[in-house]
Amino acid sequence: MAAPARRVRATPPTVDDVFRLASKGQRYELVDGELVEMAPTGWEHGQIERRIGRALGDYVDEHQLGDVGVGEVLFQLDPAGRLARAADVAFIRRERLPSKAITGGFPGAPDLAVEIVSPGDSPQSVQRKVHDWLSQGASAVLVVYPDSRSVVLHHPDSIVTLHGDDELNLDPVLPGFRVKVGELFPPEPREIQDAR
Repeated sequence: MAAPARRVRATPPTVDDVFRLASKGQRYELVDGELVEMAPTGWEHGQIERRIGRALGDYVDEHQLGDVGVGEVLFQLDPAGRLARAADVAFIRRERLPSKAITGGFPGAPDLAVEIVSPGDSPQSVQRKVHDWLSQGASAVLVVYPDSRSVVLHHPDSIVTLHGDDELNLDPVLPGFRVKVGELFPPEPREIQDAR
């Protein structure tokens, strides 16, 4: 997840503008009808995204539950096109998958959005994004904190913080999915050296 940086223009932008700018290498989300720049992610962020995407994707495929998207997939969260957010990792239930290819943003919220907090993300921007996902229909949002190697699981009616050997339980969004929180993070440098 990237921190909001600046407003870009005065005329109301659209989701199409987000994709047009992306084709030029410029990354944005659409928040309250304004383009908000997204900073590039770092190596650790990418490693965590890969691990979470693989864990969720393998489970979802094995149980034919739907599909998992990674790499900051854009979701158009409101019909007016004033709110479009990008998830680091997202799960969509099988019955919600479109019958034909979508070339732009996915219409609606994912069932599960995963946000990996970047160094420049403010607590306010993280909470706003969690609010946007849940208020627009996501069943759960998993916020991942690389610095503390912890996660916070948000449901509309509850919040749970987990660390290390705690078990992350994604019921009922992903029935039966369980994983130790520590497995979502790459080994720390000291762990890699100890393994040699």
